[in-house]
Amino acid sequence: MCKYLFVYGSLMEGFFNYDSYLKGKILERKIARTRGKLYHLVDKGYPAMIDGEDYVYGELILIKDFYKVLKQLDRLENFFGNNNNNNEYNRVVKNVEVLDDNTIRKAYVYMYNCKDIKRLIDKNIYIPYGNWKKYIKNINKNAV
Repeated sequence: MCKYLFVYGSLMEGFFNYDSYLKGKILERKIARTRGKLYHLVDKGYPAMIDGEDYVYGELILIKDFYKVLKQLDRLENFFGNNNNNNEYNRVVKNVEVLDDNTIRKAYVYMYNCKDIKRLIDKNIYIPYGNWKKYIKNINKNAV
């Protein structure tokens, strides 16, 4: 049974959904990466990971009351169940590499349920280095 979650966007420490959903509930946090392709959703202000061969960087976390919190996160991510066309994100299990010791762990990951790849590419910002935290810091630095 999978007990880890890989987060790469607004659920990372220091971002807007972290305080509401995860603060005080983290038992373990590791910097990690997984394979995918990362976009910044311009009209929504948060990232979307789809299948791909890039590395996407984020945090591998172990959470207190894992399944209770997972239900809350499913609502946040508009995940209504496996193979549901209405999902904004699908919750899948992926291999995630912990960067400090290069171990591989299985973790739940919310992957964007992309219904129109051309629209995703044309209307949003591809992040080739796969790090949304770094992307947001660069935007904020350049906005000053």
